[in-house]
Amino acid sequence: MINLRIICTTLILFSLPGCDDQAAKPATQTQQDFAVNNVQAFQGIEQLKSKLLVNPNDFATLSALADMYFEASQFVDAFETYDRALAINPECADCYNDRGLCLFYIGQPTSALESFDKAIAIDPGFVHAWLSKGFVLTSEGRYREAVAPLNKVKELDTSGVLAMQADKFLTMGAEKGVQ
Repeated sequence: MINLRIICTTLILFSLPGCDDQAAKPATQTQQDFAVNNVQAFQGIEQLKSKLLVNPNDFATLSALADMYFEASQFVDAFETYDRALAINPECADCYNDRGLCLFYIGQPTSALESFDKAIAIDPGFVHAWLSKGFVLTSEGRYREAVAPLNKVKELDTSGVLAMQADKFLTMGAEKGVQ
């Protein structure tokens, strides 16, 4: 799930309006690169689905499949697969966080926030869940509510990449007159 954390952080970094620092953006993907990545994702998804035919309750395979769906922007499939993984391991804070991001991307921000809260309840030190919560609240224009989770990110990550992202979101709120 480490790759998913990187993907989520990248999505968070570049998906909000106002976060348009051109120097920080990744290089534009060519059509050929995009096609190759899609083929690789499809092959990876099919391999993991085949593994699940043998053992449909393999948590590691389910969570890896959900991550692949997420990386391929197949958020509904990812959400459903995270739910299957959580039915096996309901204490997976990372799955709740990633599930929450899926919910947000399919237009269910309230449910997404509930999922982040479950991740935080399981692991209060899970900085990605705090950042995801702040990201969704900021994206929804709920800047005042975003302040506490974003400050928690800065408390937990002090000077890391996630703290810098939290600062960007806090700056967005400050620009809207929220302190």
